[in-house]
Amino acid sequence: MRSMYEDALSAYRRAGRIAAEVRRQASGLVRPGVLLAEVCEMLEGRIKSLGAQPAFPINVCVDEIAAHDTASVDDNREIPNGSLVKVDIGAHVEGYLVDTAVTISLNRELDHLKEVAEEALRKALRSVRPKVRAGEVGGVIESTIESYGLIPVKNLSGHQISRFTVHTGKSIPNVRTSLGPKLGLGEVYAVEPFVTTADAAGEIEGGSRAEIYRMIKERYLEDRDARELLSSISRDYKTLPFARRWLTRCLEKDRLNDVLNDLISSRCIAQFPVLVERTQKPVAQAEHTVLIRENGCEILTE
Repeated sequence: MRSMYEDALSAYRRAGRIAAEVRRQASGLVRPGVLLAEVCEMLEGRIKSLGAQPAFPINVCVDEIAAHDTASVDDNREIPNGSLVKVDIGAHVEGYLVDTAVTISLNRELDHLKEVAEEALRKALRSVRPKVRAGEVGGVIESTIESYGLIPVKNLSGHQISRFTVHTGKSIPNVRTSLGPKLGLGEVYAVEPFVTTADAAGEIEGGSRAEIYRMIKERYLEDRDARELLSSISRDYKTLPFARRWLTRCLEKDRLNDVLNDLISSRCIAQFPVLVERTQKPVAQAEHTVLIRENGCEILTE
C-alpha cells in the first residue's frame, strides 16, 4: 500500500512535469502582437488538458511589471515589440502545487537580464540543501546578480509551498541576510530570483490594478449573489488564487465587479495588486520549485 508521502510526492512530480511542459510552450507563444489574454487562456487550458489545474492565474508581466498581472475581462492588450515578458505558471494535482517562471526577451538589449536571472537561479539551486539558512541562498542570488553589474529586487522572495497554499511558512530572499530560517528535509520551495538594472531602485510597489484574488474565509452574507459567488470560490479554488475573468461564468461583468468589491469589504477575499518596479525599470525572473532532499534538492519543474 502506498503511503500518503508517496502519493503527495507523485502528485508534486506530476504537477512539475506539466508545469515544465507549459513553460516550454510559453516560450514559443509569447511574441509581439499576441494578446495577453490569449497567452493566459491558452496556457491555463494546456495545464488542464495535461491533467492538472492552474494553481493560480497565469501571470504575464511586461517590462517594469514584476508580478501579479494577468488578463482582465475583455482584455485587449498586446505583447509589445521590444519588451521583456515574464510568464509565471502554477499547476496543481489534488492541491499539490508547483510554481515556475520564464522570461522571454523580445529585445536583444535586455537579453542579459534574462540570462543573469537564469544563472542566479542555477547557482542558488546548487546551494539548496537541508539545514542551509534561507539567507545564505539569498546571498548566492545577490552575489551572482551583482557580479554582472545588475541588482536583485530585494522585496520579492522565494517561498515555501504547501498543499493548496502557494505562499506559506518560510521565505527565501533574493539578498543575503544574516539570520533566517533553515530549510528542512522534505519541504517544498519556489526559488525565484528577480533581476533589474543597476540604476533601478530594486524594489517593487503595488500598482493601482488588481485582477487576482484569494479567499480569506467563508461567512454568511445577506446578498444572495455574494453568498453564492463566495461558495463557488470556496468549492472551486479553496485557498488558491483566482482571476476575476474566471468568475464571469457566475455573474455578468458589471454585477461581478460590484460583488467582488462587497466581498473585499467584508474581508471574505483579498486582492493581489499588480507589482511594479518603483523606478519603472525592466525586471527579469527565473523560477523553479524544488523538494529538499538529503543531499541537495530535486528540481520538480525542470
